Amino acid sequence: MKPSRFHSEDETLSPPGIVFLSDEEDGATDPEMHRRGHYGLALLVFSPLAFFLTVSHASGEALVGILIVAGVAPIPDIDQRIPFVSHRGITHTVWFIIVASTLATAVTWAAALQGTHTVNGTLSTASAPSLVLPALGVGFLVALGLTTHLLGDVITPMGIKPFAPVDDTEYTWKLTTSANSTANNALFVAGLGATGAAIYIPQVLATIGA
Repeated sequence: MKPSRFHSEDETLSPPGIVFLSDEEDGATDPEMHRRGHYGLALLVFSPLAFFLTVSHASGEALVGILIVAGVAPIPDIDQRIPFVSHRGITHTVWFIIVASTLATAVTWAAALQGTHTVNGTLSTASAPSLVLPALGVGFLVALGLTTHLLGDVITPMGIKPFAPVDDTEYTWKLTTSANSTANNALFVAGLGATGAAIYIPQVLATIGA
């Protein structure tokens, strides 16, 4: 279903059709509920990859991925603490995701370099290949976590403008308000359940097959 465009200043207007769990005003001040929903959605989106990693005997990487994806998911809302930065503005765009994930990749690469032995001041060719995947992996996880934040916001009446200022089109599915405790708790429980199953089920299957 393609997201609709929403340009009304009244963010609490009911959209055509059914509104899912919209008993609270969008933008009500309850940041904990906002974070809880974003944590849950991030975990839910990451759970298939967590399952694949666990099946591939990389449960450690799966756990690290869970921490990174969920950890960065609330970051776009930092705009609420920065003066003169509008909420759901630049930090809720694909450009912010690109910059943040690139920075995460660069920082991971630099940190790996610091922990790598060098020969005559040059990176050892034996060590170089091992630094590529971790750096790119962290960048990917950061991008994924931030993307889930935008996905979470696009289902609210307020919506987002992910391509601003290049394209000021506002996208929203208007399914639920962002401060709705029921919706946020449901996402949180679903995310925890999905990632828990992704980690636990492969271990049970391995035990049965042993």
